[in-house]
Amino acid sequence: MSQPVRNRLPSMTETMAASQRQLTALATLLQLEKSFRNADTAEALAYTLVNDSRGLIEFRQAALWQIDGAQVVAVSGLAVVDANAPYISWLKQLSKQLSADTSGAIRPLTAGDLKGDCADDWPQWLPAHAVWLPVSAYGATPQAGLLLARESAWTGGELYLLEHVADTFGHAWAALSPKPPFWKQDWLTKKRLMISLAMLFCLLWVPVRQTALAPASVIPAHPTIIRAAIDGVVDRFYVQPNDQVTKDQPLLSLEEETIKNKLTVTRKALAVAEAEYRKTAQQAMFDMDSKAQVNILKSRTEQQEAEVRSMEDWLARIDIKAPHAGIAVFSDVNDWIGKPVTVGERILMVADPADVELEVQLPIADAINLEPDSKVQFFLNVDPTTPVSAVLYFSAYQAEVTPDEALAYRLKARFKQADVLPRIGLKGTAKVFGSRVPFVYYVLRRPLAALRQWMGM
Repeated sequence: MSQPVRNRLPSMTETMAASQRQLTALATLLQLEKSFRNADTAEALAYTLVNDSRGLIEFRQAALWQIDGAQVVAVSGLAVVDANAPYISWLKQLSKQLSADTSGAIRPLTAGDLKGDCADDWPQWLPAHAVWLPVSAYGATPQAGLLLARESAWTGGELYLLEHVADTFGHAWAALSPKPPFWKQDWLTKKRLMISLAMLFCLLWVPVRQTALAPASVIPAHPTIIRAAIDGVVDRFYVQPNDQVTKDQPLLSLEEETIKNKLTVTRKALAVAEAEYRKTAQQAMFDMDSKAQVNILKSRTEQQEAEVRSMEDWLARIDIKAPHAGIAVFSDVNDWIGKPVTVGERILMVADPADVELEVQLPIADAINLEPDSKVQFFLNVDPTTPVSAVLYFSAYQAEVTPDEALAYRLKARFKQADVLPRIGLKGTAKVFGSRVPFVYYVLRRPLAALRQWMGM
């Protein structure tokens, strides 16, 4: 009788040989990963993948396809890829068909898995069995695809090893490859793009308050203008700019010598006229011809008396005094000494330091729709971090030429805090708040105005 055949157990030699093969495969895998890390360019990395991977997994042909650039970047056995070669052109069609699947799963292939000319031309270019390995990093959308082909079918262990190699290569490829354009990055999916565009469209119609920046200065709200009462020449000043003055305090005086000389001449002319009048009045009692001259000489005497009173009044106006308490506001004493002035010419101001307001010169290019009681923020040049609040109460309808030779609308605003008022003459920048408008108009207002001026509309 024949004995039953027992399963043969592996011998010690076979076990050691299997262990040796596993150690060799592990060493080859580690060496391949080291080669990936040491590659200094993406081209060198791709060349290493399609050629040096043969030591780990046996294959006959390999090709690396870059999905973002839609090109074959490396082929086994070739140092330079000719994009116009028939084999490369067929690989492009094949890779485009395979990369349409964005699942990122490893995929064994045969000619029967393809469509069209790619399936018909398969036997001409590749062996019977192939595998497609999508390459990505951090679980993102595949950036490249590795195609391996050989005559025999792929085993599960080989596919596992290839998946590990593709994962390692993907991190190195992401580090060396240039960043994709903004519109091709993974986060910019179609759904996110549509949501972002919808949110942007809604944001464009959110009402926002118009604002404009303009130079501004602190001026007296109700100053008293000191003008020249007579024609003359400024002789001396008794105060300096920004000095505190009291009521009836002398501010300046005009030159008096000319007026005194005119007064002396006028008084002498009056004395002569009075003497002639008295002489003629005495002769008129006996001479009828002299009696006719009395009225004429009397009128001439009254005229000279009027001129004397006028000269005395002019002399009294030589000294100009402060009409009330405040501060003297003018530029410089030296600008006025010896300067001739005419009647009504402005010389200085006397202002109350507690009665001030804000004057804003809004350029016509920044003009916005302003309403009474609009908010104004004043940023002083000496303290720009502490804005002062004010309320608009006046806005000119017509633009004026500023000292800087620019057209601007004159605005005036009252300060809200009466206890904290800036000093007269301080300058800064005012931020004027207008009416509410859609955000799209706020953004495009200046470009549209410039376009309208350029087109002459």
